[in-house]
Amino acid sequence: TATLSHLGCLQIRLTLAAVTLLVTTTVHAAQNTEHGIEITPMVGYRSGGSFEDPATQETLDLDEGPSSGLVINIDHDANTQWEFVYSHQETELQLGPTFSGNRQFDLNVDYLAAGGAYVWRDARVQPYISATVGIAYLDPQDSTYDAETRFLLQLAGGYKYFVSPNLGLRIEARGYATMMDTDAEVFCGNGACVARIQSSGFGQVEINAGMNLRF
Repeated sequence: TATLSHLGCLQIRLTLAAVTLLVTTTVHAAQNTEHGIEITPMVGYRSGGSFEDPATQETLDLDEGPSSGLVINIDHDANTQWEFVYSHQETELQLGPTFSGNRQFDLNVDYLAAGGAYVWRDARVQPYISATVGIAYLDPQDSTYDAETRFLLQLAGGYKYFVSPNLGLRIEARGYATMMDTDAEVFCGNGACVARIQSSGFGQVEINAGMNLRF
């Protein structure tokens, strides 16, 4: 258990280091070519998600709730940008009635992803779409269970409204698809697992709003 937890933390640290290096390199390139950089703190509301346990035919449900995060965009050319996304949600995982232990526990869901965006810049109101890939980190707050690290796909679309060249508002919808093994045990600890799930993944949808700062 300790080894799995250590490996999960190491994977997160390596991913963060790679993303930091990519952001730093891209920022340096953007500064050299006089391209803009946008930083947007976001608050939002994220839907729940669910897994299915084939042994009991029950679902494990994630509660919906508020979320927060940060989006960084770096201009690549006139209409495209690099995009880096971090989003965090504190939720609960609801277990089925046949589970012998506590049927719910607190779970932090963190998404970290990088990709690109296309922006229509013809007016003060700027529609955009984006796509990124990264990792989902599902971290039970009960230390009995190990965290899960999974591959993530993400799509987003929204609007930016600039009240000045350096300040704007941003609203968007984001869809997250977390890839899971088709048949795997999840949240294991002390020789036992919460459930064996049969699913290729689960999805969540998030509605966000934030202040867009452009440099």
